[in-house]
Amino acid sequence: MMRFWKNCSGSGYPLAITIVLAILLLSCCIFEYFRLSIIAAEVRIATQSAIISVATENYNLVYNGLRQSYSGGYTRADNQWQESWTTGDIYNRISRDLGLVQEGSRYMRKSADYTEYSISELEVDIMNTPFAPASPDSIQQFTAEAQLQLSVPLSFGWGHLPPMKASLKVQAVYRPRF
Repeated sequence: MMRFWKNCSGSGYPLAITIVLAILLLSCCIFEYFRLSIIAAEVRIATQSAIISVATENYNLVYNGLRQSYSGGYTRADNQWQESWTTGDIYNRISRDLGLVQEGSRYMRKSADYTEYSISELEVDIMNTPFAPASPDSIQQFTAEAQLQLSVPLSFGWGHLPPMKASLKVQAVYRPRF
């Protein structure tokens, strides 16, 4: 029995190879997580920039009403007050900032022969300030919100894993400073 335990030469190699492969697999998972986080942050920042542009484009439509203390984006037409604001062209701003190409209803970022990520289903909501609010302390701000779907194919898993899909929601508020 002692002879069996003393003759263990070379038995550490399989364990060392297993540990190295486990560390390699774990590091691949960590790097993939970082890649997905960076892509999501990049798309979120570009969408935030585009939605802030929409809020500031509405400056001349919103400022006069706020200055007069009766509302935000309203104009007088005939004998009625009508909402007056624009949603802008957010898809073009995002695609210009990120270098996206439109394919059908999706905007994709391509690198060489594969798709890095795609965005789709952009929804823009503009929430105007209430018309002549009763209490100036509880005035809702002029707000622009955008929501879109982000789809990122995973490079880990060699195409056997489904792509990461995330719903990104971004909001910008116009706050007059005077």
